[in-house]
Amino acid sequence: MNTIAVLALLGTVIALFALSALLKMVRDLQNEVRGMASVAPVPTMQRSVPRFASADGLPTFVLVVREECYLCAERAQRLALAPGSAVQGHLVLLAATPGCADWVASTDVTAIIDADLLGTVAVGATPSLVKYAADGTEEWRRAVGSDEDLDTYLGVSAQEPIEVR
Repeated sequence: MNTIAVLALLGTVIALFALSALLKMVRDLQNEVRGMASVAPVPTMQRSVPRFASADGLPTFVLVVREECYLCAERAQRLALAPGSAVQGHLVLLAATPGCADWVASTDVTAIIDADLLGTVAVGATPSLVKYAADGTEEWRRAVGSDEDLDTYLGVSAQEPIEVR
């Protein structure tokens, strides 16, 4: 009986060390992601989506979201609050499911529900913001982890804050 108790205690200690190592790896990954958010947008290969071209010469900012993602809902609501005068470009919400359109209903944000187009844009993480030039060519893409990230990528300055309702 004593042997079983000792083995159980050793197993518990080993499990605690493994859990501690796993938590350290998660903490390191979180720190890396936080560091990446402060980096300027990285240019990507030249993808072109004609649907996001604009005749007025302004870029199009496309927020790619999933309905199951609570961060996507928060970023979409923040995007919906962006006044047209503060953002120099068109605002689009792109999703595969119709429920996402409700997040930006009755705002200046255009909701596009199109799974095929979502596959063409091909983002790896949601929510992501993709900027398209006036000719529909992708300029950059960034994962949007916070409202501050979204404000930065949209070019909303401290002089023109987005008011939360």
